[in-house]
Amino acid sequence: MTRWFAQRVAYVATRFAFSAGCIAIRAFPRRFIFGLSNALANLCFVLFRSFRSRSIRNINIAFAGSLGELSGRDIAQRSLRNFFRACTEIGITLVSSPEKLRSDIPIFGREHLGAALAKGNGVIVLSAHLGNFFLIGTRLAIEGYPVHVLINQPENGKFAKLMDDYRLQVRQRTIHARPRRDALKELHLVLRRNELAIVIADEYRKGNGVRVPLFGRTVLARRGPATLALRTGAAVVPIYMVRQSDDTLKLIIEPELELVRSGKTGSKIRENALRMTQWLERTVRAYPDQWNWMNIRWWENGDSGVIAEQHRLKSLTSGHGGI
Repeated sequence: MTRWFAQRVAYVATRFAFSAGCIAIRAFPRRFIFGLSNALANLCFVLFRSFRSRSIRNINIAFAGSLGELSGRDIAQRSLRNFFRACTEIGITLVSSPEKLRSDIPIFGREHLGAALAKGNGVIVLSAHLGNFFLIGTRLAIEGYPVHVLINQPENGKFAKLMDDYRLQVRQRTIHARPRRDALKELHLVLRRNELAIVIADEYRKGNGVRVPLFGRTVLARRGPATLALRTGAAVVPIYMVRQSDDTLKLIIEPELELVRSGKTGSKIRENALRMTQWLERTVRAYPDQWNWMNIRWWENGDSGVIAEQHRLKSLTSGHGGI
């Protein structure tokens, strides 16, 4: 009953927040809206001790004293501000015209996406919880690309439908990651039609996966994106939307990721999962304060330093998708 009540409260709160946010965006200047977003992020950074502690520790482990002028705390706080601002920008997108969004969010490297689509096997858009990842599909859809986003849907059916509806309003179609068989079927159809499937592939959690290095430590990378690319022949194109120094956004499309497509299946999956993780590390190093540092759980059976750090993280903590 408690869990049901919590899900119900989350549903009502989210619905109210979307509605109230759209009204506020129309009624108040953008400067005020973004100022409020920053204030809320700063307050939550103080209140959410678990988020704060775990993010800072992951940052310090990853960079091992090489942060320069910024501290782990600075990066974690900026990361939370970026997330709150990204949520605010979803509301702005709902009330903005395609022409306005084209002007506000330039695209760099569109030729790389064109070259990948020319092969005719569809494109797996490789992305991460970085910058404003919510609007990647929206910006691409405005240019006429059919976009589908793979999502780990919430358990609450009403809440999941609410989020699906809002994604449709910003021109994104949803593929639910569960049941897995249905998700794979939909993904195969999308790629067979030479369309785009966005996969946010930067969650390194417990469970099954491929052991790969990340920031000099070991994590478990998901097999799904590499397996899907091999089975379908789809191109894997890294695409991400980052915030610039003046707080404007830009969409960056990188050249197709070169994958290993010959040899034993297990070896191919491991090597391609490694290459995707190497891409992520390079990108996060370039924009460390725009990534969600909660997505890392170091592999506990790795080196002793990781094990000790994980034990400390467990004492401090209570607890967009993939396949």
